[in-house]
Amino acid sequence: MKRIFALVLALTICLFSAAALAEGKLTVTEKNLIQLDGSDVAYFFAKVENTGDDAIGVGTGKLVAFSADDEVLISEDYVSTSPNAAILQPGESLYVREWLWESALASSDIADYKFSMGTDDYGAPLKFVPCEATVEMNDGYIYITLTNDTEETQYGLYITAALHDAEGNLIFVSDQSVDNVGIHPGSTVTFRMYIDSDVVEYYANAGIEPAAVDAYVCCEAE
Repeated sequence: MKRIFALVLALTICLFSAAALAEGKLTVTEKNLIQLDGSDVAYFFAKVENTGDDAIGVGTGKLVAFSADDEVLISEDYVSTSPNAAILQPGESLYVREWLWESALASSDIADYKFSMGTDDYGAPLKFVPCEATVEMNDGYIYITLTNDTEETQYGLYITAALHDAEGNLIFVSDQSVDNVGIHPGSTVTFRMYIDSDVVEYYANAGIEPAAVDAYVCCEAE
């Protein structure tokens, strides 16, 4: 009897330990902040991934940027992913794009910045739709092509594309939502996403060119 009790107890502890270890973890795997020369405008881009072993809700992020004298130039408390209020499964990721307009940037340069992404108990799980992406810097557009291989018309799509340079650094993110257009079963469509002209000019002056484009199309899972 004692042996059976010990076996049951050991099994219970193992099951409890396994459940306790299974949890999601949000990790900022990529980030970049660029300040436009002679301007009070900056752009922030990031990638957030669930590096844990269970689903996790994505909350809002906090971004703080400092001058060389540790003066706070930017403080944003509600930085969100595209889409926001989502639940990520293990291995899934979303990008962040934030346009920043601060008067302090006109007279000070950003020397350092910190970013963290919070979690949330609420959100919607996502369904990712296969897509292909190309970029044409001469035209200033990213092209995203997808085919609806389901039997239902798809609405409520979120489209996001990210550019990386030859070293794999994240240099740009663009996103848009398509709520009022339905993609019929078997249809193939291409979305054209604009690359901000001031960003194109910034990278051209710095001699940086995109070498790869990463994109995803998603909608709320049923």
